[in-house]
Amino acid sequence: MGFPKPWPTEWPDPPDYPELPMPPTRPDAPATPPDYEPDDDPGEIQPLPEFRQPFYAVTWAVNHACNLKCTHCYDVVPYSRHDLPTDKALTLIDRLAEAGVTFIAFSGGEAFLRKDLYILMEHCQTHHMRFGARSNGTRITPSTAKRLRELDIAVVGISFDGATPATHDAVRGSGAFAEAVAGLRALRAEGIRAQMEVVLSRQNAHEAELFIEVGEKLGASEVNFSTMAPQGRAKHRMTDMLDYPTWLALTTTLRQVSQQASIPVTPNCALIGACVANIEPHITCDGWITPCYLSSQKLFSVLDTPPHHIKDWLAASRRQFQNVCGREAWIKAGVA
Repeated sequence: MGFPKPWPTEWPDPPDYPELPMPPTRPDAPATPPDYEPDDDPGEIQPLPEFRQPFYAVTWAVNHACNLKCTHCYDVVPYSRHDLPTDKALTLIDRLAEAGVTFIAFSGGEAFLRKDLYILMEHCQTHHMRFGARSNGTRITPSTAKRLRELDIAVVGISFDGATPATHDAVRGSGAFAEAVAGLRALRAEGIRAQMEVVLSRQNAHEAELFIEVGEKLGASEVNFSTMAPQGRAKHRMTDMLDYPTWLALTTTLRQVSQQASIPVTPNCALIGACVANIEPHITCDGWITPCYLSSQKLFSVLDTPPHHIKDWLAASRRQFQNVCGREAWIKAGVA
């Protein structure tokens, strides 16, 4: 699933696809080194567009509970964890605001299973922070959408793993497609920006263009394409990962189709473009920061870190966590 944003990403020009040039060097260094061992230096990495360079947005898996059991779920880790209680969750928002965060995308698990979610959203408003949500759509009813409109939510991303019920439900369970469609329609009926978040794989690659048709028919605000990465349960679906030839064909086609589509059709960084690890980091249900939502590598606890150090610590280790999702396996020819 891609990261829902209040602004669209862009497709790179075809000649830029395989290139990963060096970014500007960052002199920032943490006052105290965080307690983790980063991966080896990845070498060349792609520079970010200017509007994405500042650290201001995070995803936050506010819970690990979910009513579905997707075959590629990334939110599966080999250790026990507990959701933050309301008081600590509110404190976490305070710390993020002090660190300079101005946008939070609430995710899960399934974020709408968390009973105090609206309280957390209201607390964001006290800091003048915008917020969005990522959801499987099954818990979004007309009344839920109405409340989200009242809260002035910026955007909601609904997960789609198939452009047809058969393909989608094979990943998420019987009836999931119909409920996702109903959730998206409920959001759009309230005038909320609601986008389809597509995770491409060999299982649904044949429906790539159909996703766009479905999005146009449903009145989605955007169709955002990501790709399945070898994280969580997806590690057991390695044969469904995109390879370079399939990736190249898909991204070339989608870029072309996007130019004619009636709604924005955009790529997520896991599919193509600059890696935003440590620029758009992820926060686990128990308050730890990871480089992105496609990495379970804990960096440091938000609640145990002085807010003024958070940005510096992320910047200092950005190079070490480039392509942490494993995307080089499909965006570079000859990389396995």
